[in-house]
Amino acid sequence: MKSSFSNYLRYEKVRFYLDVLLFAQRNLAKEVKATVGISLKETKFLLQVNESPGASLTRIQNLQHMPTSSAAWVADRLVAKGLLDRRQNPGNRREVILDLTDEGTRLLKRIEQVFFTADVEKRLAAVDENIIHDIEKGLATLCELYGVDIEQ
Repeated sequence: MKSSFSNYLRYEKVRFYLDVLLFAQRNLAKEVKATVGISLKETKFLLQVNESPGASLTRIQNLQHMPTSSAAWVADRLVAKGLLDRRQNPGNRREVILDLTDEGTRLLKRIEQVFFTADVEKRLAAVDENIIHDIEKGLATLCELYGVDIEQ
């Protein structure tokens, strides 16, 4: 059985890596906002709508692991910016359907050009598949430890 001090050291190591992830996400969020003028959360939302055209707001909310009010707020902001179309489902009037506007599609293409460069592709291609598997396994373990349910 592990000692209290040993468990504390393990906890500190986990906390350090969580801080690293948070720092990386904050830097990416700042870079996205400065480059394309929308938040990282809005960018991820648009990317999800692009991957699931015609999906309901509820579906996008679930895929993004967002509370209903947050998803509605992000969708409202993107509609106001002219990046997203929001309409009622004719078959279920309580359901909202989301699609990118032409402007939203253009913005995603710009994001792809800026952030998914040949250099990024080269670096990602160089990462060993076993390392990616280990990272996924470690993150899944953290999710289990903290009771986070992530849909794959």
